[in-house]
Amino acid sequence: MNLLRTTALRQIVLARALTVAVCMGIAAPAVADDVLEGTPVVRRNSLYRAGRQEIGVVFGTSLGDPFVRNLLPGAHYDAHLTDWLAIGADLVVGIGLDTGMKGEISAKVSKHNETFDMQTSRLALMAGGHASIAPMSGKFMLLASLPLHWDLHVNLGAGLASTPGITASSGGKAPPTFSVAPWVGGGGRIFLSRVLAVTADLNSWFISRTLSVDRNNQPPGAAFAGQLVFTAGVSFFVPPDLKRAE
Repeated sequence: MNLLRTTALRQIVLARALTVAVCMGIAAPAVADDVLEGTPVVRRNSLYRAGRQEIGVVFGTSLGDPFVRNLLPGAHYDAHLTDWLAIGADLVVGIGLDTGMKGEISAKVSKHNETFDMQTSRLALMAGGHASIAPMSGKFMLLASLPLHWDLHVNLGAGLASTPGITASSGGKAPPTFSVAPWVGGGGRIFLSRVLAVTADLNSWFISRTLSVDRNNQPPGAAFAGQLVFTAGVSFFVPPDLKRAE
C-alpha cells in the first residue's frame, strides 16, 4: 500500500515538473521578443556612399532612334554629400550607326528619285551636371552566401548637347546645333566590394536638333525632342573606408 502511494506521489511530482518546464520554454521566446521589440534590425550599418567620391566609366546606347542609333562611351563623377544625396557631372560622345529603317527608306526612294539623299544627324556630344537622390538601398544574398549592397537612385540634370549639321543634296542646310539639354531619369548600383560597383541608368535627354531631311529633301528647323539613353558601367569609390551610421 505504501509502495503504491509512493509511486503515485512520484508520478504527480514528475508531471508537475514537466508542466513547469514546458511553460517556461513557451514563455522564454515571448520574453525575448519583448526585450528586442522596437530595436532597429541593423545597428550602425555601413554607409556605402556618404562622404565618398565616385568615378565611373560607362558605355551606352540611345533608344528609339528612327534613322541613326548612337553608341555612347563616356565617364561620370559623383560627390556623395550624404548616403542619399549626390551631385556630379557626365560626359558621353556619340558614334552613329544607321538603323534598318534608314536603309529601307533610302532603297525605296532611290528607285523613284535619284536626286534624293537620306541625310540624317547623330548625337556628337552630351555633357552636363546632375543631382542624384537614392531613396532606397539595402542588401541581398547572392547564391545564398555573398551579401551585396544595392541602391536605387533618381537623377535630375541639365547640360549641353551637340549634333552635326545636315547638308541636303538639294542644297539646303541645317547648321550644327549646340543647345541646352535638361534630362531626368534613374538607375541603380550593386556594390561588388567596398570600392567597386556596377551601375545601370536610363535617362531621357531633351535635345534640340534636326533628325533628317524631309520628304522634299530639305532639312527642317531644329526642334526639341526627348531622347532615351541607356548606360551601364563600372564605378570606383574612394576613400575605401566606409562611414558608420549613428
